[in-house]
Amino acid sequence: MARSKPETQESTLRLDLARRLHETLAQDLAVIGYQLDEIIGDATLDKKHRRALRKIRFALSETTKSFRDRIYQLKLTSRQQLFKQVVEVLGEIKLEADFDYPEFEPTVEEALSQIILELARNTAHHSKATYFYLNFKENEESIKFEIGDDGIGGVKPKDFRFGLASIDELLIQISSSYSSSSTSDGSSFCFQIRKTRSDNA
Repeated sequence: MARSKPETQESTLRLDLARRLHETLAQDLAVIGYQLDEIIGDATLDKKHRRALRKIRFALSETTKSFRDRIYQLKLTSRQQLFKQVVEVLGEIKLEADFDYPEFEPTVEEALSQIILELARNTAHHSKATYFYLNFKENEESIKFEIGDDGIGGVKPKDFRFGLASIDELLIQISSSYSSSSTSDGSSFCFQIRKTRSDNA
């Protein structure tokens, strides 16, 4: 029993470091990526510079992915830890969530945990919601998730002010399809993640 305390302290430090890295550098990299996308999409840009910028964008995406992989190694969030963090973030906001979805491989599992936590943060800080929900449906090949709130809406995935650019990028990486909506009745994200081979067995 005497050895458990240092292990717990080390785990807490690793989680804190990973969280701070994700909330700063990872999100900043995602924002830079979207700013590059806007320039690349400019119709007045000549082909030579567009090709050069696309190469830079690809290199940035690879760097971001590698950086996130290192964050995942630092921070592998258990479902119990995720539940506690979401409850803490939401405060007085009611939580209606089912965290008993099938387990994914580690990097997908951690990315999903980060998405859930970041959406909870945005609900708590910007939505004026009374409740936050997470539902899932399972079929033979994938798990369909719906995550959202009953807030005031108005938040878009690429709205940099709300730090949702990183969520958009993570969803592109781990989901087979996804959509989002934001109205005066609330915001929601719907996406599907393919099961791992062991889930299909």
